[in-house]
Amino acid sequence: MITIFMEIMNEEHPLKIRSARACVSAGFQLYLGNFRRIFRTTWLPALLCALVSALYSLTTISAMTQLMGMLTKTAQGNIGENLAQYLIQSGVSLLNLIVTLVFVAYGFSMLSHHRAEGAIPYPAHWVSLPDGRMLLRTIAVAIVWVVVTTIAGIIGMGIVVFGVLHQSYTTIGLGILLLLVLAALLLPLVYPSMRYLSTRDIRLFDLLVPGFRQGFRYWGGIFAVLFVVLLIAVIFLSITMLPATVLTVASMKSLAGVMMGDPQGMPSYMGWLSFLVFTLSGFIQSYVILATLFPAYYMAGSIEQQEIQRNEKTKNTLY
Repeated sequence: MITIFMEIMNEEHPLKIRSARACVSAGFQLYLGNFRRIFRTTWLPALLCALVSALYSLTTISAMTQLMGMLTKTAQGNIGENLAQYLIQSGVSLLNLIVTLVFVAYGFSMLSHHRAEGAIPYPAHWVSLPDGRMLLRTIAVAIVWVVVTTIAGIIGMGIVVFGVLHQSYTTIGLGILLLLVLAALLLPLVYPSMRYLSTRDIRLFDLLVPGFRQGFRYWGGIFAVLFVVLLIAVIFLSITMLPATVLTVASMKSLAGVMMGDPQGMPSYMGWLSFLVFTLSGFIQSYVILATLFPAYYMAGSIEQQEIQRNEKTKNTLY
């Protein structure tokens, strides 16, 4: 029994060289094998995330309908109402970002425990408080990604907009190509991000630059893992979003028709039904998104182990 247990622990340990396929397989196996523990730990933040996401979706639909009305000159709002709508939308967007970061921090906290202790902890209660230190780490990584993607987006979109203003298809194509190149160059940043969020005794700025260089050496592996994981996630997200998408299209058409003078074609309970459908879809989608962290966790561990062996070979060669 002890031998079998040690073999299982060795298979689950992140510091093991794995292929892209093995990283994806090991990540999903760890997630599904510990789903009861994960659900018991994260059901409350997942529910909050789903509720805020539903509220965000409904306010977005309302804002888009208002914009359609303004474009067709049928909206009867004033500057104060439009400003209030903008403030509400901004506040809900910020709240959605906050609860999403909190929810994701739960996932990284479990992965950090798994790396340090070899297992995902089973919570003693049905309500688990977030790990404050991991939440701060998640926010720090999110800030880094926002900064670098914003800079890359400004550079690429600036060229695209310049091409649109001057009606130059060549410039527009170069801008789009530059955006793709910048996105590819940012891909190695996934490795230091995942390693920082799954390792307790390491500082972000000590890891960021060398980790990016190391991740660049394994660009192909990172791309393969993320491509497969995101492809699977998109398939499941598309299925779970289908009812919400149907309701969104129906609600927008109905509200647009009302603004143009047509009678209300949707039942009075449609708002509550939409909120319920968006909440249920968002709750399921939260766990689909959470599952994507686990293959990336093994991918980062595989790269780290390869770097360890690479450094050992270099030392042996020198001495």
